[in-house]
Amino acid sequence: MKSNTNTSNPYGRSDLHTIARWIPDGSRVLDLGCGNGDFLKTLKQEKQVTGYGIELDAEKIANCVASGVNVIQTNLDQGLADFDSNSFDFVVLSLTLQAVHRPRLLLQEMLRVGQHGIVT
Repeated sequence: MKSNTNTSNPYGRSDLHTIARWIPDGSRVLDLGCGNGDFLKTLKQEKQVTGYGIELDAEKIANCVASGVNVIQTNLDQGLADFDSNSFDFVVLSLTLQAVHRPRLLLQEMLRVGQHGIVT
């Protein structure tokens, strides 16, 4: 079985490498279900993006904070009410949609707060 990781790119996973190519330098990015924050951290280093990660797991949040990633602890099933409409250029939802109970609400919220939504 082919691995979804690629050690020759700074983003690790091939899908994240593809997503990163779509995001212009200096963009405002919201990463939903950001995990340890590695994707946002690398985007910040490689493309000077600004933004936030959303995560529920306290241990992963601690890793984000330790890495200097802006992170907010919240349940994605509650929507994105903390953010104004069009707050971000890109909203990324990678390997997370299957974990939410209200996917339709989350997708609608992605379109509200971001100019572009990317789901993998």
